[in-house]
This record gives sequence, C-alpha cells and structure tokens, in this order.
Amino acid sequence: MLKTKCISLIILIVLQFTVGYSYSNEPDDIPKKKRPKIGLVLSGGGAKGFAYLGMFKVFKEVGLPIDYIGGTSIGSVMGGLYAAGYGYEEIKKMIESQDWEKLIRDEIPRKYLAYEEKHFMEYSIVSLPLKKRKVRLQKSMHKGQQINLMLNRYFSPVWDVNDFSKLQTPFLCVATNLYNGDAEILTNGYLPMAIRSSMSIPGYFAPTHFNGMYLIDGGVVNNYPAQPVQDKGADYLIGGDVQAGLKDTITELTSLISIINQVVFFHAEEANYVTDSLLNINIRFEVPAGMLDFNKYDTIIKYGEYVANQYRPELKALADSLNAIEYKPVKVRNAKPLKTIDINEVVYEGNKKMSSEYLDNFFGEFRNETVSIDDIEDKVTMVYGTKFFKYVFYELEKSSDGRANIIIKVEEASPGYLSASIHYDLTYNGSIRISGIFRNIIGKRSKVFGEIVFGINPRFRLLYFLSNGIKPGFGFDIDMYEFKFNYYKRSEKVTGISIRNLKAAAYTTSMINNLYSVKLGAEYEYFRFKQTVVVDTSLLPFQNFNSYGSIFIKFRADTKNKLYFSTTGFDAEFDAHYCMNLSKGWIDSVFTNALIMSVKLHKNLPLNKRFTLKPGLFIGWTLNDDEPSIQHRFGAGGLNEINYINNFVPFTGVQFIQRFGLYAAIARLKLQYNVWEKIYLTLRTDMGNLEATSKDLTDISNAMFGYGLTASYNSFIGPIELTVMSSNVNPSVSFFINIGFSF
Repeated sequence: MLKTKCISLIILIVLQFTVGYSYSNEPDDIPKKKRPKIGLVLSGGGAKGFAYLGMFKVFKEVGLPIDYIGGTSIGSVMGGLYAAGYGYEEIKKMIESQDWEKLIRDEIPRKYLAYEEKHFMEYSIVSLPLKKRKVRLQKSMHKGQQINLMLNRYFSPVWDVNDFSKLQTPFLCVATNLYNGDAEILTNGYLPMAIRSSMSIPGYFAPTHFNGMYLIDGGVVNNYPAQPVQDKGADYLIGGDVQAGLKDTITELTSLISIINQVVFFHAEEANYVTDSLLNINIRFEVPAGMLDFNKYDTIIKYGEYVANQYRPELKALADSLNAIEYKPVKVRNAKPLKTIDINEVVYEGNKKMSSEYLDNFFGEFRNETVSIDDIEDKVTMVYGTKFFKYVFYELEKSSDGRANIIIKVEEASPGYLSASIHYDLTYNGSIRISGIFRNIIGKRSKVFGEIVFGINPRFRLLYFLSNGIKPGFGFDIDMYEFKFNYYKRSEKVTGISIRNLKAAAYTTSMINNLYSVKLGAEYEYFRFKQTVVVDTSLLPFQNFNSYGSIFIKFRADTKNKLYFSTTGFDAEFDAHYCMNLSKGWIDSVFTNALIMSVKLHKNLPLNKRFTLKPGLFIGWTLNDDEPSIQHRFGAGGLNEINYINNFVPFTGVQFIQRFGLYAAIARLKLQYNVWEKIYLTLRTDMGNLEATSKDLTDISNAMFGYGLTASYNSFIGPIELTVMSSNVNPSVSFFINIGFSF
C-alpha cells in the first residue's frame, strides 16, 4: 500500500512539472507552478480519536503543513483544536488533565450541588422526569453540560472567530439535521457549539440548537467527511480513520453504547465508500480500545504514534515534494486556553420561571469586569447544581467595543421527578422509598421535596423551599415517622420502645456557594415515646402524645467529594434548639424548657490514592442540666449514619441507642482502603461517653470504646456492607449488615 501511494505521489508531482513546463522553454513564458493544497480529514470514533495526536506529531516532525481540516464527532474536536493553533503537547496535556468518566456523564463535583439536593435526592436508584403530570423517559442520557464547559475553555483563544476559514488552519465539521437527516457542513458560528453539535451521539447526548437548526452527531450521515474538504479546495487528502465499522454478530453488540454506535453508522458506511475513493493517504488506526474508553488515553495515544510513524516516509516525501514546488513553513502551534476575558454585558436566554434577577445573584458581578475562565465555570456549575435547569451553557459574543458579551443559555428543568430506592439494615429493617421533587410549582424559585418510606419503620417528609441564592429564602417542612428499638439499662436489654412523632417547622434560610446552609426558625412537635413492656415508670408521662415547641438555628456544611466513600472534604453541623413544653398539666420535675446544642464534624484526609483517614467528632450538651423531652436527648449506638432523630449518632460495637444522656462526647477514627475499583475495607474505632450530667461525662470508667472492620461494595443501589465489631460495652463479636442508600 505504501509503495502504491508513493507512486501516486510521484505521478502527482510529475504531472505538475509537465503542466508547468510544456508550453515554452523561455523563462518569461514559464507559468508559476501552483502548490497543491493539503486537506486533513478525521473520522469520528469516540475516545479512539486520541490516536490522531500521533499524526499531529509526525506532521510537525516531517514539516508537513496542513491547509484545510474537516472532522466529525471526535474528529471535529481534535481537528478543531489543531485548526485553532494547538500543538501536540498542549492537546496531550488537555487529554491527560480531564476526568473523562465524569465529563461524559455530566457529573459535576459534588460540592456544586445545592445543599438540599445533596441531602434529599442523592439516595435514589432511578429517577424519572414528570411532564404535564405524566412520567416520561428522558430524551437522552446526558445534556453535555461538562463537555460544553470543556470546549469553551479550550477554544477560548478563538472565541471571537465566527468564520472558521479565519482560524489558523481553515476548518469545517459535520453534523446531522435532526429534522430531515441531511448532513450539515458547519463553517461558521460559535465554534465550541459547532463542535458540540458534531459530537451529539443520538440517545447519549441531547441534540443541540445551532444556527437555527437542531443537530445531532454528524456520524449518522458522514463520519469521514472527505468530500466537503475537497469541495473547499483541497487537492490532496490525508485521512485519519478510527471507525470501528458495523458489527455483523449479536455477540459484538453487548452494551447500549455498542447498539447506539451500530445504529448511528448505518448510513455512514455509504459516505465512507466516497471518502475511500477520494483519499490519497488513508491512515487507518485499529485502536485497541472502545468508543468510551477515554481513560485509556495513554494506550490510545501511544498506539496512535506507533501507527503514524509507519507512514512517516510517505508523509516526509509529500512534505519534501511540496516544498520543492513552493516552500511553506509549518505553522507555529502554541495556542493555550485563556486565563481571563474582558466581559462587557451579561445576557440571559431561555429562562422563564427563573428570573434574570435570580441569575444575577450568580453572574451579575461579571458585567464590565475582567473575569477568569475558572470563575465563569465555577458560577455556571453552581447554577447547574441548583437543579433548576437541565443545562446551563455559556457562549461568548463580540460586543461593539471588542470585549465579550457572555450569553448564559439555560433550559429549565422538568417540573418534577419521581425517584425510588431500597434499603435494609439490622436497625430499621427493610424499606422502600418513593420520593419526588417538584420545581417552580408553588411559586417561582420554589422546590417541593417529598418522600414516603414503606416498611416496619415508616416515614413521610414534605419540604417546601423558596430559593433566593445567598440572600435569605423561606421554607417549611413536615416530618412524620414511627420506629421501634430496644431499650437498655447499660448493657442489659429491658424492653422495647416505640416512637411516633409529627414535626412541622418554618424557617428562613440562606445557601452559600451550595456548600453551606443556615437556618433560623421555629418547630412544633407532637410526640409519643411508649414502652412495649413498662419497666421504667419515669418514662410513663411520655407514653401519651404531647406538644412541644422550639426555636432553632442550624448551620450545616458539606464539601465531601462523594456521598459514600468520600476521600476529600468534610461535613459539619451546629444545631441549637431552645425546647419548650406546650402541653397543659406537665410539671417541671418531669420536663423543663431546655437549651440543647450539638456539634458534628467529619473530615476526610487522603493519605494516597487508596487510603483515606476519616476523623470525626460529636459533642452534645444541655444547658444547666435541664430536663428536655426525650426526643431531644442524645443517643448512641448502631451504625446508621442517617437516623430519624438527629441527636442519635452511630457508635461501633454498641447496640442501636444502647446509651442515652443529656451530655455526649464521642470521637471516632476510620481508615478507609480502596481495595479495587468499588471494593473498600474500613477500619473503625469510636470512643466516648453519654451521661446525665456534665460531671459524669468526664468519668472515664463509664466511657465506651468500640472497634470494627467494614467490608463494602459500592453498588448501583448503594453500599452493600458487612461490619464485624465489638466494644467494652458488648465484648462479644457482633455484626451489622447494611444494603442500599440510607434514608
């Protein structure tokens, strides 16, 4: 094949010399030979397109200039970067710096999720959108939120170039018109969105709206666009092909992505026949990776360099022949992403229920300022993390004074979602949770969260929240639950306890950077604490429903990078309640008004890629040794990180709520080890005390000490865990089983 291509190259050059010299031998009559234009064509093929880096490297080394570039899908990304002036090293650095798994799944860092979303909607196995009161499937798996940010960043050096022929190397990409199936040759407009359109794999990424058209992946009709590049004036075509081709056995179609890929390329095969007939050099990469193997970039890049080097003699001969006709230096490719950009105006598009004033809480400060790309991405992701929007994209448009107008393009989220999850543990037993979230239903900027837990220990929660960004908002919630547990006198089980509670609260609240939440409000409780067998007569006054009220302030923070098995960040909570008896007939000796305060803190300290140290602390105290109602006392035991009553905390090796007290001081330490992928081992130890008085709290002889080992698998339904543990309270070995998300 190489020999054939060389012969064709020699013929091309000879023909040009013949055309140049056949008319006259006089110098003045010799027409100037025209240097052929070299076109580069790059096919789609997902992650396999990283192999094109090898071509770029060889082009530079042999001194081969490229005059026009065309690409589809990943070919449009790699070709666009090359056309914008990026070289081998910078593109390689870009590829290596991405978290590709999160990028292609639109997964934003957890810290950007609004606080209430973190603690209400993360515990779901499946989530379905509601539209016009009907449950609907989503149009695509992902909107491309993170891809949009990445493309904006890396094409920032040419943000003001709307004519792609004005790039360092003229460029085009191909997309498919969603309405008629035509191939759309994109040569002008906002470059990052053109490329985003070219790579919108149907079913995986949502269609894009670009230049008045709705577009999907160009690979549907032309995954290897040689003809459009030739039509732009390229005389000699070099192709880079990473296509897998159609599969002809069902055993090769084993995943959703492989089936989508098969369907997408049904018609692209026809276009490939045309391309094959036009290409002068066709560099075929049989990449040892799949379409979505983005994390195998090292292997793919090395393989690409290996294959491209096989064509080095042919590419060098071409470069030398071209220079013999007319010398043309290779362009210096040293583009880098901009760090800052001068913003003139901020414009919003697509917002209806969410006002421009609300968006100004985040973007208003950009007007007439020099803004870093990091800050733009930070604010965009934060707004996306509120979940009021399906996507939050931005585009840059040149203003009359040469600065940029930043256009924030949004699509508001579906009015509601229904979600489901399951859970089992040895404390709350088995349960099924059905939850929903409804946005902008009761007023603009509003969210309504609801959940029903079915099982032995049922629960119903409803929360209404009016968001106003960092400015104070308003909310109220209702929480009804019932659960049963054993009651202990020290280590002896003496009876069972049944708790029923109805709570309602109203508050003002403020969210700071989606990481911190402050609440100030009032709460009403209608509560019963009943013994299965009466063994403690001092608890008899609590067996009937009584009313309580409280004024509270809560400060909460959550910067963890993951809900479970986190490796960075922390979560913290400060809670102060002034509790009051609202029932008639109570006497001070049974219950008094009391101020109860508590502090929780858990920190993640990564030691290396596999080990994470996790220190924790819980302190609770009751001012002046008052006697609060039973549900506001502190309890320790079990391994449930989430409990119906917030003052109940886990303790290794101790039975669920085996210890009560008006004062609590507990320190814990965990060492988490990521054995392999989703498998973890966690060494854990807890030490502390719960007592009726602050003086007793310091009595070391009554202190508890527990230790254990937890083996975990991070499944799609949540952690599946087995803990072996013991303590000085319960010296024998005990076990704890946890399956699924806690709620």
